[in-house]
Amino acid sequence: MRLKLSILFASIILSLPACAQVAHSAQRGGTQVTLGGGIDYWKGDYSHIARFGPAAWATAEFWHGIGVIAEGHSMIAGGTNADQYKYFSGDGGLIYTYHRWRNVAPFVKAEAGFASLSFPHTATATYTHDTRTTWAMGAGLEYKIVGHIWAHADYTYDNFPNFYSTVTGQHHSLNPNGIAVGATYHFR
Repeated sequence: MRLKLSILFASIILSLPACAQVAHSAQRGGTQVTLGGGIDYWKGDYSHIARFGPAAWATAEFWHGIGVIAEGHSMIAGGTNADQYKYFSGDGGLIYTYHRWRNVAPFVKAEAGFASLSFPHTATATYTHDTRTTWAMGAGLEYKIVGHIWAHADYTYDNFPNFYSTVTGQHHSLNPNGIAVGATYHFR
């Protein structure tokens, strides 16, 4: 599964055309910093649970669409039979934003981070919490609304490795994934 995701991510990055683009020096150059927040709707890959939670992200673009991203996701509200299921992740990594269109900016991201998972215990075990280093990949787009404010939507596929299942007695990876929607403020 990791190989397939790596090949997909590489093909997306490498297939973007390397077109010469000219922009006024007042529009380009320097570091582009953004800060945003919104709401997540993620599926937990644990008993078919889907939940909502707050999300936040910050990016800094350094060179021709390439930059860094730091973001946090959570699953803390909603869902059925999910009272004890909570997932928090904080990730950071690389982002590439394609600036070919004036008001639409699609992007792809690859990150590594840390996640915390709380889940209900079974009748035979009291194991109810786990933390792991994680990796994530995703893509999305931003659409300029007005001034420095852009609408944001993205999909993130997270990997929570080596999770011990008390039901099967085996270790396996969980793959929480979902969408985040919100607004981003571009500081330039």
